[in-house]
Amino acid sequence: MDKSKFYMVDYLVAAIEGQLGWGDGKNWNNGDFEELSERIFAETKKRLSVTTLKRIWGRAERVANPSSSTLNILSEFVGYDNWRMFVQAQESLESTEAPQIEPKTPFPWKIPLALGFVLLIALLLAFYASDTEQPSMPKKRLEKTDFQFSRRTVSEGLPNSVVFAYDATAAPDGATIEIQQSWDNNKRMTVSATDSIATSIYYRPGFFKSKLVVGDTVVREADVFIPTQGWSGMVENDSMPIYLETREIQKDDYLAITPETVAKYGLDPRTTEVVTSLYHVADYGELYTDDFQLSLQLQNTFPQGRTGCQWVRMFVLYDGGAIGIPLAKKGCAAQLDLMLFGDYISGKTTDLSSLGVDFTEAATLQCNSKDGILEILVNGQTAYTAKVPIAANKLVGVVVHFEGTGLMKEVSLSNSHGLHQVLQ
Repeated sequence: MDKSKFYMVDYLVAAIEGQLGWGDGKNWNNGDFEELSERIFAETKKRLSVTTLKRIWGRAERVANPSSSTLNILSEFVGYDNWRMFVQAQESLESTEAPQIEPKTPFPWKIPLALGFVLLIALLLAFYASDTEQPSMPKKRLEKTDFQFSRRTVSEGLPNSVVFAYDATAAPDGATIEIQQSWDNNKRMTVSATDSIATSIYYRPGFFKSKLVVGDTVVREADVFIPTQGWSGMVENDSMPIYLETREIQKDDYLAITPETVAKYGLDPRTTEVVTSLYHVADYGELYTDDFQLSLQLQNTFPQGRTGCQWVRMFVLYDGGAIGIPLAKKGCAAQLDLMLFGDYISGKTTDLSSLGVDFTEAATLQCNSKDGILEILVNGQTAYTAKVPIAANKLVGVVVHFEGTGLMKEVSLSNSHGLHQVLQ
């Protein structure tokens, strides 16, 4: 990390410590970092792991160059749009701070004179600002037809590079032009109006809404679809995941990521945060959010995990978002949160105890959408219901994340018209 970015990260850390009022982060315990992770998620709807936070605070092996997405989330937590805006604000403060030089002999008569001088400068600046704002012309309206934006993937499999072709020559002079890789506005890269090609690497499968953004206006969108070839297994990482081979996840009649597989990569879920995942992303045909039935059996197979909660999170991906359903060991319901059509339901303010299970055997999870109601069932019992938006979106994937390790079996996806997919 360059020196300037390094001390700006320290400024960001100090800003968060000041906002929380918990004192110096050097004295925080693991529970404090877990609480900070939850607060960040509640505020930004984006999650940072405890390990990532500890690295930022220097309480674990500090990363040489924190990812932009991590810095964007932390900046948003303290009230800024993104990391760039935080840095600009700090640099602006630095540039306006005059050096404080204490005179050898005090001269009290100089204080009123200095205050008067500062007041005069402030009045002149205010007058100049108001004088220059009046004749300014209204901002030019951006017409989407004046811009072009398309994409193509260069291969199959993961990771996968995507080539974006764009024409942003109609952008106003000095406007910031960015390509947003997905629904997450933290994942943006700045491009030039004089160029026409930009590339990006996608490390995970999914259906992404990429955008061409001029200033704060989305002028064009393009769908990016990164499918899997059957099920894909991964060990998650802050930057690039560890891709598992099919033989490492495929068992006789089920899918699993075992403790032995994780240990082979030098990871121990008892001492560090380890998240493993199974992805299935494909064209499911005429399956939509307003009419589908998903059933699968899930089991967390690492009872000695770092949190002790043995959580599992299942996501149904659709065009434009995801339905997220967690399961965990009984007693950990307060740490769970549902994600349903853009709404977040926290276990701290809602009774989600029905999502607690005994993982000595696999639990059956069902997610049924019909007649405008989404019903979540755990082991045959209704755990939660919610309204389904009228606008139907196409289903594109199923993802399961395990704390530590886990297994999955008997996955089926269907609708009321007889369409049936067995995802095994």
